[in-house]
Amino acid sequence: MSEEEIKNKFKLKIARFKERLAGKNSELNILLEITNAINYNESTLEILAKFESFVKDELKIEKLILFAKYKRWRVILDYKVEDKEIDSFDVERDLLHIQDITSVNALGEIFKNFDMVVPVYHGERPLAYLIVGDIVEDEVGVSSIIKHLNFMKLLTNIIVSAIENRRLAAEALKQEQEKKKLIEKQKEMLEIQVAERTKDLRSEKEESERLLHNILPVAIAEELKKKGHTSAQSHEEVTMLFTDFKGFTEQSAKITPENLVAELNDIFKGFDAIMGEYGVEKIKTIGDAYMAVCGLPEEREDHALQCVRAAQAMLDFLEERGKTAKIKWRMRVGIHSGGLVAGVVGTKKFTYDVWGDTVNTAARMESNGTPGRINISKFTSEIISDYYELEFRGKIEAKGKGEIEMFFVGKPKKALKKEKKVVEKAPIEEIEKFVFDMLEKKLPDGLYYHGVHHTRDMYNSAIEIAEQEDVEGNDLNIVRVAALFHDSGFIKTYQDHEDAGCVIARKELPNFGYSNDEIETICGMIMTTKVPQTAKNNLEKIICDADLDYLGTDKFERIGATLLKELNGRGAGLDTMKWNELQIKFLEKHKYYTETCIKLRDPVKQQHLEMLQELVASEQD
Repeated sequence: MSEEEIKNKFKLKIARFKERLAGKNSELNILLEITNAINYNESTLEILAKFESFVKDELKIEKLILFAKYKRWRVILDYKVEDKEIDSFDVERDLLHIQDITSVNALGEIFKNFDMVVPVYHGERPLAYLIVGDIVEDEVGVSSIIKHLNFMKLLTNIIVSAIENRRLAAEALKQEQEKKKLIEKQKEMLEIQVAERTKDLRSEKEESERLLHNILPVAIAEELKKKGHTSAQSHEEVTMLFTDFKGFTEQSAKITPENLVAELNDIFKGFDAIMGEYGVEKIKTIGDAYMAVCGLPEEREDHALQCVRAAQAMLDFLEERGKTAKIKWRMRVGIHSGGLVAGVVGTKKFTYDVWGDTVNTAARMESNGTPGRINISKFTSEIISDYYELEFRGKIEAKGKGEIEMFFVGKPKKALKKEKKVVEKAPIEEIEKFVFDMLEKKLPDGLYYHGVHHTRDMYNSAIEIAEQEDVEGNDLNIVRVAALFHDSGFIKTYQDHEDAGCVIARKELPNFGYSNDEIETICGMIMTTKVPQTAKNNLEKIICDADLDYLGTDKFERIGATLLKELNGRGAGLDTMKWNELQIKFLEKHKYYTETCIKLRDPVKQQHLEMLQELVASEQD
């Protein structure tokens, strides 16, 4: 071989090596490019576009179909192939039996325009089928395909696997999101159910308490709920009232039992309303007899006067009713003042009853009375003589009592009219002193949050908010009184202290010149501070916002720490983590009502909420 021939031979070898090297370099480049595209989470379309560009421009493959299992054996890439050719393929029928790179020569008519089938497997699981062809009708074209088949198989495997993994990840994420949404929805539904059940339970509790209060005085009912029993109490100064209808036995024989019960029910409902208006406690009814007492369980100085007023209102009610009713009932009333013992009898059907000579004497006043008149004892007459004209009846023989001096109550004296003006509203400073002195002396130990200091803070906040809300006059006064009494119930009980506070307010505020309507407004404001708060009108909104004013101030952490100490002192067992989680839930649900607090307090409260959320998140990490 000549030197020239040897040189040419080596030149050809070098050219072939360069060609192979260029091909390997091209393969390496596309491999890196697609790998990077996968790692950088480029879209499926962008990855497939890179693959298509490589097989068209570098490998000179002119026809291609790529079926992928993750698309349920649909085509994810094709070019230079007509739709009717693609539609003629059935992967399960035509391709699933092919496991190695195969020439299409013996595969049937549908493969006639292609050259090779490249199956892509992951273990024993088929992932894709690549069908390629070269329209150049010579061996060079086919051989060019054959040289790159293994690399194409590798590259297709990488692409399809990456797309499939991405699909599975997206599907897993979607399932996780759907699961999270489902859990949130279930949680929301559960919270709604809990809220509805809590509302139902609260309604049931309120109804049971209402029924209990219909049977027992409020203070006695509260004692019974707390202790499970009550103690008999002796009352030195009360006034007893008895009534019954003249000719009841004869009249009842003339009407049906149903009509008789309806008559008594209608009358006694009217009497019950009168008792509530005058602060007289109904004890019971026995047949046509109605029995009530004033001055218990809470003492009051005007017990005799209120009893007489209530009795006159009962007679007036009957007279007015008689103008239209078929039966004109006539009633005797007897009243006597003195001491007695009161308590609950029975364990299944509770009955609040009274005993003592005062009860018996009042009954004799009634039985020896006259229809349409109020018959009272000498002792009662001495108490009310400044307010009513009295008609002395002399000494009258009373069964089992001997002769007793009796009086008929006449017209009100002018002094009675003046008496209504005697109790004027006390200056707010007097009420302040009374409440704070009471709290200082009677609040139990361990109230690190609900101490006197809280009432002072809340009182000042209530005044500030009310003034910002342009509340003035008697409404401002009502706000101040409600703020003073709102936590007074803690001197009696920790649970349901709002109810106990209302009992105290109803007892004490008449002494400061407050009407029944004003007292009930104040009690409504006290009750609305019960969590969850339920403010309906502007005054209630002010009290609610004042009670939790600290949530939106720089005192949040300091005051919150006192509440934690108080709760743990009562056995809550809250560590810092649990306490912060509890505060987060409370802040998320709490809302300010007044424009003043929404503007000034809510933004700061939100900052506290975010701070707690970050703190809990960092502790969980």
